[in-house]
Amino acid sequence: MKSIREVLSPLLIISYVLGLRLWIIELSIAHLRSWFGISYMLSFWLIYYIIFETKIISHINDDIHYSTEFLISFWIDIFITLLTIVFGTYYNKKCRNCLKKLDIVDDTLLKIGITTDYHKLHKKSMLLILGWFITVILITWGMALWMNIAFNFSILTTLYIHFMRNYFTYINIIDDLIIASLLGYVGLKFDQVNGYLVNISKDNKYDVKQTQENPVLLSYQHTFPKTPNKEWMTWILMHLHLELRRISYEINSIFGIQMTIKMGCIFFWLTLDLREIFSVILINNYIRCNRILYIIIIAFWIIQNIAKLFLINYMCETVSAKANATRNLINRMQYSTYNVEIRENISQFLLQMAQIPVKFYGIGLFQFGYKFLQKFSVLITSVVVLLMQTYVNKLAF
Repeated sequence: MKSIREVLSPLLIISYVLGLRLWIIELSIAHLRSWFGISYMLSFWLIYYIIFETKIISHINDDIHYSTEFLISFWIDIFITLLTIVFGTYYNKKCRNCLKKLDIVDDTLLKIGITTDYHKLHKKSMLLILGWFITVILITWGMALWMNIAFNFSILTTLYIHFMRNYFTYINIIDDLIIASLLGYVGLKFDQVNGYLVNISKDNKYDVKQTQENPVLLSYQHTFPKTPNKEWMTWILMHLHLELRRISYEINSIFGIQMTIKMGCIFFWLTLDLREIFSVILINNYIRCNRILYIIIIAFWIIQNIAKLFLINYMCETVSAKANATRNLINRMQYSTYNVEIRENISQFLLQMAQIPVKFYGIGLFQFGYKFLQKFSVLITSVVVLLMQTYVNKLAF
């Protein structure tokens, strides 16, 4: 393991195989690589359409009446998938450049003695894939079992139908995991830079204390600047931080629109799921068979939507906090160095950080992070209260 591409390879490979993204294919000719990936994706989705329109699914769809909300959710999933494919193709080159820049950052950190446990990160990616696979199996099996009981269909047929029908939802989860993993890796690089700055700051504090206690060293301080290597390291780390900031801005420009639309869709899905679960609990004849299993299935959908919402916003908040924490560490270096040029560069660096902090925005509408989670929770709570009032009014009349 030597690069972020290998760390993310499980997620990237499965996203490519499932027809979601094409940036995993590596061929010698870039033009041939693009056309090969596009051809594969078109062939994949054509085969999916042919399979989805088989007589088995069409026959069962005729026997089951789907609500308008379900059909809207289904088409929203398709829209998000198409949006991911289009943006993934359009920003393919930009995504590759981000990965290459992160590789350069890794190489620089390695040369100054900071190593990354790629095997551990690779295992985390494998665990994410395993968690995704278990989630897909549980949701598909639960829905198939309920349909088998409710409509007396074959269990194998219902498994096949639900997997094909929810396929867009499943692969959209993979895209969320890719975004979160990429943000987590950038946050790790900020952590490593900050950790090195902390060590330099501690060493500088010790040197300054020793100089103040020794008048002889103080008299020679202007003639012999103290530990130039630390000043060079500070210079290198400042440039690494600026490069990571630029990568963060690029990631926001690549995935900002997708994340914004996904947040809106998650709000819609959570509203529908909460309404559904209140209907099952409060209305006696809403579900006539196996209500407990149906509630468990809806609870699974609610949990996975909340998990996606929290994961993306948590990663955005974490990266922003780690990037902006560098300001205090660099500010300490400004008062512990005697190099005038370094101090001027640090001042410019701090000014730039203050003017343009690292933040992730939803196409200028809002900022991802804990504040967004709080506002989102307030909106969902308002929806739940309205739903409860509606059902109480119906029961009263």
